[in-house]
Amino acid sequence: MEQWTGPYAPQEPSRESALVTGVAYGVLVVLGLIFGVITSFQFSWTLAGFPVAAVLLSLVEFAAFRLAGWAMESKVGVATLAVPWLIVVVLLSSRRPEGDLIVTGTTAGYVFIFGGSIAAVVAVAVTRSPRPWILRGTTSVPTPRG
Repeated sequence: MEQWTGPYAPQEPSRESALVTGVAYGVLVVLGLIFGVITSFQFSWTLAGFPVAAVLLSLVEFAAFRLAGWAMESKVGVATLAVPWLIVVVLLSSRRPEGDLIVTGTTAGYVFIFGGSIAAVVAVAVTRSPRPWILRGTTSVPTPRG
């Protein structure tokens, strides 16, 4: 079996690069939580009844999710930022026993929640990985039969 040395050949990561990658993913999780809290308190601004802030925040969320995917060179980078954001937004849209509710069931609230969720899905869809997922983890090229 010959070793695959092409541009998609997997490389053995060093301990330092693995540590840096792990820390970067951890930072993205924390940023996703912070991003969810901040945006949940800012979505409700309207202009003549139009949810301007919710629409703009959906665009900003798409840009942030896309940037995370680009920085980490993977779709997992998008999910690492988007999933904590979504968890915070869902928790803040749930009514507490005291009656407190941050993300309300208004047009702006729905635009904010669905816009951000769609932004996350689109960001995952448009983020390219450096190698095809099917080739990750292989150390050699399969020999053709025939």
